Amino acid sequence: MTQAPDEADNFSRPEEFSDDDFRRRAEEYIAVVRRLWNGWDSDALLFDKSGGRFHDPEKMHLLDHKGEFFSVRGPLNVARSPQHTPVLVLSGLSEADFDIAARTADVIVCDEWPAAESKARYDDFRRRVSMCGSEPDTLKVLTCILLPSEGITGLADRLEKQFRAKSCDGFNIVMSPEPAVLDDFVHRVLPELRRRGLFRENHVGTTLRAHLGLASGGDR
Repeated sequence: MTQAPDEADNFSRPEEFSDDDFRRRAEEYIAVVRRLWNGWDSDALLFDKSGGRFHDPEKMHLLDHKGEFFSVRGPLNVARSPQHTPVLVLSGLSEADFDIAARTADVIVCDEWPAAESKARYDDFRRRVSMCGSEPDTLKVLTCILLPSEGITGLADRLEKQFRAKSCDGFNIVMSPEPAVLDDFVHRVLPELRRRGLFRENHVGTTLRAHLGLASGGDR
């Protein structure tokens, strides 16, 4: 989690937050947004024209949050998401952010490190999640793989090594804009991953949260 030097001017502030204030503000912000996402029960909106009832008041939950950085009444003016809460992804983390990520994130995207370091980092994230009172599998860790414009056909070995070492739960593939890179990945790398039994062919459910094997998110 980072802040750009010129962001303060866009929010009526003469300067950036201190690092400590920024992290406390980020965690409060995440908590507010998560509670807003749960401001309506899944069957709260009735759209009953004949009865003149837009929603069931018993299934609408005001937030009434008054915190250090935010004051928010709620609820949101949109219906509850089909996946209950959208997937919260954090990236660009420093070690000082790891505890916040363990408490709040559904997915963490990390830079690619050597296998041994990635494994230690992955185990550390799972330990931190457990210390927060949650099951380690409630957090997914993805390694960010940057694909060059050429020379990607040794890539299947690289992905397999990381995955077999249990240093991550999957990968976030970032490709250069050349069409040939996508063609090489689809026609040369994916078939090899399929042959090795490393590429999932079918998804369970219809939402990103379900595809990632995450629970509804109401408890985190």
